[in-house]
Amino acid sequence: MRNIGDRGIFLGITDEGWWLFGLNVSNGQRTFGPIRLGSAEEATDFDCYVNGPPMVLCVRQGADQGARSTAWIVDTVSGEIAFEGLSDLRVYSQDQPQLEQIGDYVVARVAGSGMYGVGERAELTWFVPGGGVLPAYFETWARDSSPSNLAVQSSGGVADVVFSVADGSIVAPSLPKDVELERAVVYPGGFGYEYSLADDFSTTRVAFFDDKGTQLSEPVPDGRIEDGSLDLPMVSTATSRLVFTIDGRQLLQLPASVAASEARRIGGRFFVTTTSDEQKWQQFDLGTGTTGKTCEGDSLGSYYIASDGDVAIALGGAPAHAIDLATCETLWALARSGPTEAKEVWKVHTTLIQRTNDRLFSLVPPA
Repeated sequence: MRNIGDRGIFLGITDEGWWLFGLNVSNGQRTFGPIRLGSAEEATDFDCYVNGPPMVLCVRQGADQGARSTAWIVDTVSGEIAFEGLSDLRVYSQDQPQLEQIGDYVVARVAGSGMYGVGERAELTWFVPGGGVLPAYFETWARDSSPSNLAVQSSGGVADVVFSVADGSIVAPSLPKDVELERAVVYPGGFGYEYSLADDFSTTRVAFFDDKGTQLSEPVPDGRIEDGSLDLPMVSTATSRLVFTIDGRQLLQLPASVAASEARRIGGRFFVTTTSDEQKWQQFDLGTGTTGKTCEGDSLGSYYIASDGDVAIALGGAPAHAIDLATCETLWALARSGPTEAKEVWKVHTTLIQRTNDRLFSLVPPA
């Protein structure tokens, strides 16, 4: 399931084959389809990706890893198939171009080679050489912030490389030429770099930049970026962990003893994990810096779906349940799937969608 704003893009399977259709989740109106995309037989992997709105790329991969995949390009405005044919792209592969959704585009990564763009005939286009591996945080949990169209990969040397997934252009940070770039992290509205000066490799500095590479801030003279915090920059120093806006305004100062391996912003609250198993989440008020309740469990980690800032929706034993962020108490839970039904809950843009068997519903807060 993907989306372009409020337009959800859903992939389903029946005995007759794979089907793609669009649904405006704000009003329930169908936007295109259903479009049949091949038979249901012999497909080991099948997935669809937004690749420059309004276009969607779908790839069907068979059991024979040596055989080419079948690809479709669908115009989600007209509902027409713009291309159908064989492709070297893979949903999953170790040595062939493997697809990854990043922001509004799909990239094809090849380990040990680099990152490629994908064109209008499911062919490889632009190329950024490097390790062909995304940092682990690109595969992290669901977040409330809109995904960036910037990505990061190792250059094969010391420095990470930041590039646009729209056209493969390198986004160079506006720093002096004689600095040594190190690790980069992407945030909403820009990115951060660790770097050191040519005459002082003993000190690691941190600076933040907008999506074009223009420097916005350099909040501390000595520190490291915490890549577990992707909604807001968090920098560790010798004595504390500091949370900033990307333009350098300090929001929080946390003790260095706070583990903070993962963190997330939910509305006006900032949550950090305080245990290595990520089962305890300490909250802080971003406006006042005061400490709030500690929520326990996976609801703010891998099970998190969405929030309005006051109530979080998460997966778990039920298809979804709601947590009051002020008290960390469960407010309600959806009934579990019955013996003849399958339920799932997704966030599509700003709408919660429940699937029960072959029916879709939008969810609203209970009365």
